[in-house]
Amino acid sequence: MAEDKQVKKYFENMPYGNDSKSSEIHGKTNQVVINRFIASLVAEYDKNIESGDKEAAGNFNGAIKQIAQDLDNLKAIKEEFAMNYGGGHGGKNLFSNYTDLNWDRAFMIEQGNIAFNNDMRLVLSVAKPDGEVISKRVEDITENWVVKGTEETDFMQMQQDARKQRNTLGEPLDFDVDWAIDKLLKNGDAAKIFTADDIGGLNFSDNYVRENQEAIMSGEIPDEMLHPDSFHPDVDPNNRLHNHFANRIKRAFDPNFQTAKEAQEETPIGNKDLSAMMEEEERMKAMKQGRL
Repeated sequence: MAEDKQVKKYFENMPYGNDSKSSEIHGKTNQVVINRFIASLVAEYDKNIESGDKEAAGNFNGAIKQIAQDLDNLKAIKEEFAMNYGGGHGGKNLFSNYTDLNWDRAFMIEQGNIAFNNDMRLVLSVAKPDGEVISKRVEDITENWVVKGTEETDFMQMQQDARKQRNTLGEPLDFDVDWAIDKLLKNGDAAKIFTADDIGGLNFSDNYVRENQEAIMSGEIPDEMLHPDSFHPDVDPNNRLHNHFANRIKRAFDPNFQTAKEAQEETPIGNKDLSAMMEEEERMKAMKQGRL
């Protein structure tokens, strides 16, 4: 991706160091805007001190300090972005595909503008290719960031444990798959990561679209059921995300594992046989939980 290479090249050759001022790291044009605005506030402060209006002077002094704090926070965010995008952890991009980084990438490589609103606070803007301008405050930048942690490693360890126990004939897994997956998906942003990113080399969203192509094309599965947020276990009555990853663990333990739906599609059976199969699945689950 050309955009990705441009960002990484910028941070590899960034002409700023840790000792650079917070106002210097967003390009010359923005530096001039910042310095001029602060100079105007200093002038207003001095003018009010001379006239004896301490309250007005205090307001301008507070604004100057707030701008300095905002700029320091913005510098820290830029450094965090650089690390997450590939500056650390072996050069891997730790941002989940769930995160829309179009605005962030442009602003962080000096393709954005800094201005000030009527409250004398920073306004950060980036123009989209179609000309639309998206503006954010400093505190807005990271609110939708989703950064990957140990989620994939935790799942792969679970899958490996299930595969190791495959040859223990007649013995159930030593952990409850559904409970473990439920706990994993509800930890922080894990559900967003498991929806959007490759986990163990497989992508849930791609797999879901591929398996349900006919239903999607016919409108049986509407667009709103394809939005990443619709797969979160807290809002999805069908538990699609949970079932996908739970079934991957179950298949790691039993290569012949099939859901009731898969078995029915493979060999048409009567309602009585389907009911018996579902009862058997429930019995096995109860055994694993120690209820039988």
